[in-house]
Amino acid sequence: MAKLTTVNLEKSADVARLRDVAMTLTNVLQFGAFERTRAVTAVVELGRNAIEHGQKGRATFSLTEVEGKPALGLLVTDQGRGIPKEKLQPDGAPSSSTGMGLGLRGVQRIATRFDVETGHEGTRIEAVFRSSANLSADARLIDQATEALNDLSMKDPTAALSEQNRELSEGITERDLLMQELHHRTGNNLALIAALIRMSKSRAQQPETQQVLTELEVRVGALSKAHELMQRGKETGKVDLAQMAAEVARTSERAFSGESLDANIEVTCAELMLDSKLAIDIGLIIGELITNAFKYAFTGRESGTIRVDVSGDLQSGIALVVSDNGIGLPSDAERPERSNSLGWRLIRTLTFQHDATLTVDGSDGLRVCIKFPAQS
Repeated sequence: MAKLTTVNLEKSADVARLRDVAMTLTNVLQFGAFERTRAVTAVVELGRNAIEHGQKGRATFSLTEVEGKPALGLLVTDQGRGIPKEKLQPDGAPSSSTGMGLGLRGVQRIATRFDVETGHEGTRIEAVFRSSANLSADARLIDQATEALNDLSMKDPTAALSEQNRELSEGITERDLLMQELHHRTGNNLALIAALIRMSKSRAQQPETQQVLTELEVRVGALSKAHELMQRGKETGKVDLAQMAAEVARTSERAFSGESLDANIEVTCAELMLDSKLAIDIGLIIGELITNAFKYAFTGRESGTIRVDVSGDLQSGIALVVSDNGIGLPSDAERPERSNSLGWRLIRTLTFQHDATLTVDGSDGLRVCIKFPAQS
């Protein structure tokens, strides 16, 4: 069997394209006038029902053989609800159709070979139409069919371009679905890792170990939420920064707040769709700055407030401000932005990658401002 061409079936205009292709290929296979009329009618009937009752479908033509002689093969698939069993009986009583069953019995009688697979996920129909002409099934016949189809496309370039555009659109849709599945699985794996980290933290005896695991939990949690948001998002590769910031804050608050400290995190951020790379990096920065506030801002205190403010837009640039009402920085304290800790190294690296500027003010609590340039 050699595949020749595929026609997508979504709207009534596609039936005309289907008819033209069927006429072209039956001419190549030298169908007689009556044979051609019957075969083309059957092809059109299957295509029309795929559109009307199967939501959307696809018709694939091929060159096959019956008893050593060339024949026209057709595979029609749809995404409908399937065909009731009684409609598949050649001698059954006529009834209304909810799938590709309309006219099905007539096609069964016309086709040389006919096979149906149907279920709730859709229907797959294979039909073969044989010509009475004495032809040999060889490579020359495939070349003739290909050339005839090319000539048909040249006569109607608009239809050919429309088909190419539709194939491209389907490819993009398929890619988007694959990306959503990838984000779903990655997010689930990261969520599992975060759960294992929490279990390990609950069993850890040393405060230093608990602290390290808590910081790791926040980082992994931020990445997990990012993939979850990308999987749910309407735009592929885009993340709503407002949701990202809120999720990171919620994860951090749950991870750090305890009996000794009750800190409240306030987030102010309007809906802002960003490229996933930028949104994830900002989310990681927010997580690191909240972590530092929990670790150092409220020494000797039982409560405190951390604020996350995001302003601006893609055209003017984005300003991220994370501040707290903690003890601030003593005049002789090491500047945190020059700290060699893992958290501040990560903040500096991510800031540099996006050509952003970083300023720190420790006069009244700690206030960290990172300004990201306009996004072209």
